[in-house]
Amino acid sequence: MQPLIRTEDKPLWPARLLGMAELAGWVLAGLAAARLIWLAITPAGPLGTPHVALPTGPVVVAVDPFFPAGPAAADTVSSLDLVLLGTRVDAASGRGSAILATPDGQQKSVGVGEEIMPGVRLAAVEFESVTLDRGGAREQLYIDQSGSAADAAPPRQDKK
Repeated sequence: MQPLIRTEDKPLWPARLLGMAELAGWVLAGLAAARLIWLAITPAGPLGTPHVALPTGPVVVAVDPFFPAGPAAADTVSSLDLVLLGTRVDAASGRGSAILATPDGQQKSVGVGEEIMPGVRLAAVEFESVTLDRGGAREQLYIDQSGSAADAAPPRQDKK
């Protein structure tokens, strides 16, 4: 009795080619798995820099959890004829922008590092204030909050 499927001792060349491609795929998968294991056990920082060995003895560090940056220096309030109207803080990049009214009555949006007036640059933006760099001296400019909330509310429109 003869088998229904013909078998040969040597497979044809397309079958050999597919077998070699499968073997190459398994080799690449094994290399990728070995690399993944190596990355998992190698102590490296977020950008691939090796960790620095920590001191082995007891380390005493003074940390104030309530005021971590220490006491802030007294702010010098700017005497420039500028009015801060609004801020946009970008905490992720440390940049931001502010809307300022200049002495000529124009309002403009200024980004951190840009020049506001000749010799005055916007150094930093915070929630309700900005830091100005005026010829190397740092000055603070705050949003004017002296008016009441009723002054800031839009006028009511009565329907007829």
